[in-house]
Amino acid sequence: MSRVLLICPEPLGHGHPAGIGIRFTEMARVLLADGHLVTVMSPDAGAVAGCESAALTPEALALHTSTSDAAVVQGHAANALFAHGRPLPTVVDLYDPFIIENLHYYAGRGAEVFTHDHKTLLQSVARGDFFLCASEAQRMFYAGLLLAAGRLNPLAFDASPRLDQLLAIAPFGVQPVRERATTDVPAILFGGIYDWYDPLLAIDAVILARKSIPDLTLTFTRHPNPQLTPQGRTAEAMAHARRKGADGFIHFEPWVAYEKRGEFLDRFSLALLTFPQSIETDLSMRTRVYDYLWGGLPIVTSSAPGTDALLAHYHAGSVIAIDSPEAFATEIVAILRDSQRHQKMASGARSFVADHQWPRALEPLREFCLRPRIDPAKEAFAVHLEVPERAASILDRLRRRIGGSF
Repeated sequence: MSRVLLICPEPLGHGHPAGIGIRFTEMARVLLADGHLVTVMSPDAGAVAGCESAALTPEALALHTSTSDAAVVQGHAANALFAHGRPLPTVVDLYDPFIIENLHYYAGRGAEVFTHDHKTLLQSVARGDFFLCASEAQRMFYAGLLLAAGRLNPLAFDASPRLDQLLAIAPFGVQPVRERATTDVPAILFGGIYDWYDPLLAIDAVILARKSIPDLTLTFTRHPNPQLTPQGRTAEAMAHARRKGADGFIHFEPWVAYEKRGEFLDRFSLALLTFPQSIETDLSMRTRVYDYLWGGLPIVTSSAPGTDALLAHYHAGSVIAIDSPEAFATEIVAILRDSQRHQKMASGARSFVADHQWPRALEPLREFCLRPRIDPAKEAFAVHLEVPERAASILDRLRRRIGGSF
């Protein structure tokens, strides 16, 4: 078995991981179950049961890369790994297309975010040995990037014509099926708010739906890592709820601990997700969709290719193709008033859970960790792409501090 180093860019010590933290926690559990020795590094040295933990520092990276057989890294933590760690077989997890998500931050934070993301992604593509993504759409997106960087090259093609040895789909997963405590309370969960979502549309839809279901509520959650994730849209949603006089039934609650989220999800009868259409929509694989289906919640959502296909296949939710509060409200009321339809969707969610267990989702990673390898074709056709990283101006630093544009 291998000694595997997992390098998570998000804090884990608070026990309230978001998508990336959840993914690394479950990676650790799956690899432990396979018999590997696992060390988890994170900014706060948060512990995962059964694993060694360490803070994400230059000294710790130098030490642990010298005693590990393979590393797995995501996002900007790759910069630290490649700067301070010794070379070793490295899996770069690209399931979160952060450079696309963060395009939303240009107005508020300037060009610095994009240039830093761009440099990070190019370095990761140049230095990694094996890459994971979350969907077929992402696979084609990253295949183009690998081609531009010279990593998809004749040697890589000869070794694996479908690139399975270079780039593989490892989607999000879920924990085993759990018994759900049923509720008759008409409560809707949205969850955390990111800048690429449209919480105002969700609020307006619930306000309209309350004309038919007067005791309907909608709950948002506050992000556990606000220092890493801008919260401008959350502030907008809170202000919008106040303006609409909806404070009494639009709730903003703390992020729930990962191990207790099942009890939290049991409070709700439906999940709602609203967002505008963009390239981010096309490439994303929504973590919360997996979690809500694990919790047995039917989902009403805006259209996104990955989500649409999942919900249609398992009959576990409803997709609204237009940004219309009236359309969302009509569908919310229809599902909540039709117990048979609601039950059919909940049953579809259980089928989804059975098919998307973490060990199955992470099979490509498991195979790599059994036989870690450095890509022998890494340098053969290397193309050194570069966008000069832009230093933050005084205006950019002010924008970042106040969290907005002016």
